[in-house]
Amino acid sequence: MSRLRKAIFESVERRREEAVSFLQELIRTPSPSGQEAEAAEVAAEKMRTVGFEAVRVDRLNDVMATLKGASGGRSLMLNGHLDHVPVGDMTDPYSGRVMDGAPFGVEGEVIYGRGASDMKGAIAAMAMAGAVLVDLGVELKGDLKVAAVAQEEVGGLGTMATIKEGRFLGDLVVVGEATNMDIALGHRGRVGTIIIVRGRSCHASAPERGVNALYKAADLISRIRLELVPRLPDHPLFGRTTLTVTKIDVKPDASNVVPEECEFYIDCRNSPNFPAETFKAALEEIIVSMRAEDPEFNALVVPTQRAREKGFTGFYTNPEAHPVVHEARSAVAEALGREPRLTVWRFSTDGRFYSRLGLPVIGFGPGEERFAHTHQDHVRVTDYLDSIKAYAWLACSVCGVE
Repeated sequence: MSRLRKAIFESVERRREEAVSFLQELIRTPSPSGQEAEAAEVAAEKMRTVGFEAVRVDRLNDVMATLKGASGGRSLMLNGHLDHVPVGDMTDPYSGRVMDGAPFGVEGEVIYGRGASDMKGAIAAMAMAGAVLVDLGVELKGDLKVAAVAQEEVGGLGTMATIKEGRFLGDLVVVGEATNMDIALGHRGRVGTIIIVRGRSCHASAPERGVNALYKAADLISRIRLELVPRLPDHPLFGRTTLTVTKIDVKPDASNVVPEECEFYIDCRNSPNFPAETFKAALEEIIVSMRAEDPEFNALVVPTQRAREKGFTGFYTNPEAHPVVHEARSAVAEALGREPRLTVWRFSTDGRFYSRLGLPVIGFGPGEERFAHTHQDHVRVTDYLDSIKAYAWLACSVCGVE
């Protein structure tokens, strides 16, 4: 083990209590999408305190921090989001408590709370990686940048603002979404579609006088599950296309009225072999078939603006086209003592915005996808500490050391 790498590992262990305490503070600071101001200040203040020379917070509460390099090296961008989804049925979601991982089926201690795996664990690790480098007096050749952004869970407005307004970019981008300490090279796209089913309202005491749009919508959802879902395609890189209904509303919203309209939302995670146009055509084919069977059936497919304006919204970073990916994998392997697998995320990330600019983008972070957005949201303590080591050593490898 090189002396510098050994020194990084020893520094992380010395600062273990500080690192755990900082992540707990972030988790204990609620930050639903659009309400990230307090969490942004917690993150920004920590980065100022540990020695990042340039720290700024923009109008959306995105934190942009830089450890400036001496010159001549590549820059490394570490990206993570401060916002989190609603707490749902979590118990003590903002406790940030350290507990045994047995209830979650994992070994060792974990830090529990909303956003632990998705993804305050990675943000805290990014900040602590900078702290370790400053602590050791490491002088990088290139810049180490950390973007702790807002509103990722609602479309990625924060990262887009740091790119378009902040001009905050790097030669290699590492997104810290949960990868279970492996390396993600991309993810599937996302196609959001609204279906509006129309009927005829009447008093609930005489339902035979109307056409219940909710019943019609339920029939359509059943047909989609039976006819479309089984024939969704697989893809050699991205895996299987999936879809699910996530929201449903009726009009009028009254308990004593048969609804005249029912609107539901389908979240489709697609691959290039199942583009938005094909998805829309498949839905319309089912609707035409149901209309032929039932003259009173009336439904309309309304793709979201993203589906109308853009093609495939996923991305993939080919290691053969970007040799820095191999360098990054080697650095992570040296930090972890094992070769990380190359994989892809099932969910979407802000990595897609950087990839569209032609930048190489990979994912590496503590936590597991299966716990994101669940009542079991947590991150293993050992993985959290190892990710600090990995980010710090990755910065030395990519940016270079004077």
